Amino acid sequence: MDSKKHRQYRLHRLLKTRRYPISIAELCRILDTSNKTIYRDIQEFRDLYQAPLESNEQGYYYNQTTADSFELPGIWFSDAELQALPAARQLLSRIQPGVLEEQITPLTQFITNTLSRHGHPADNALQRVRILGIGQRSSNQQHFIKAAQALLDRQQLAITYTNRNSQRHSRRTISPQRLTHYRDNWYLDAWCHNREALRTFSLHNIQQINVTAEIAIEIPEQQLEAQLESAFGIFSGKADKTAILHFNQQRAHYIEKEQWHPTQQGQWMDDKYQLSIPYHNPTELIMDILKYGADVEVIEPAGLKQAVKEEIRKMAKQYE
Repeated sequence: MDSKKHRQYRLHRLLKTRRYPISIAELCRILDTSNKTIYRDIQEFRDLYQAPLESNEQGYYYNQTTADSFELPGIWFSDAELQALPAARQLLSRIQPGVLEEQITPLTQFITNTLSRHGHPADNALQRVRILGIGQRSSNQQHFIKAAQALLDRQQLAITYTNRNSQRHSRRTISPQRLTHYRDNWYLDAWCHNREALRTFSLHNIQQINVTAEIAIEIPEQQLEAQLESAFGIFSGKADKTAILHFNQQRAHYIEKEQWHPTQQGQWMDDKYQLSIPYHNPTELIMDILKYGADVEVIEPAGLKQAVKEEIRKMAKQYE
């Protein structure tokens, strides 16, 4: 972005975000330019851009009635925003290959072209940012589109769903509430009319999906958080237990900087780090505990400790 565009972009943002007039002297100080340049920009804003620019004895300001709907013509980026575009481009491409690929392609191409126009060769810029998707499971693009359509239009869905453990199929009628991207995979939080409860469905396990004419019921956000976010992991259920884990000193310095759950509690206990995590279904928590091997010990509850011990026993038996 050339210096004039960058300055005018900053001037626009100042006027857009301030709720009181800004003097010429303050504008000159913030934008590091002269009175003459500021007056020229103001005249251009009024004559060329038709900006809702007004003034009084305190300085210049945007008319608050029309300011929210006014933007500078064209697509403008600050230097900081421009620098973030390679990461945005990679996220769009990597968030899950195949899902909305056709719809996202024009946007990713726009980002590529924008980088090139501002003197950053796209190939070089994109090579500097790497985002890896680990453990992704492919989802049907049409399933994602129908789920998103029903979610936004507030319509119910009729789905055929495969249970991940038993592999049994069941037909469900659901009212979608949220699409969740978790650990590189897509999930649909919904009210299940068959079970009369909130459930989380993996898009990967949906075999058939159809949007119905029925209006989706609304679940209050507070209820969604209590049922789907209070406990560790993607499995639904209100947290009713707390796992207490001890990590040895070698691993503790990493763990104290990690977030396993928004309401976790952590503290140093001599040479160990204690992490307390609310949970309901232990399945995912057990998998995360096992990946740290001998660096972690389950202190309580006894049921979780026994479940981890049993899994370790079965693992060791395979190598006897």
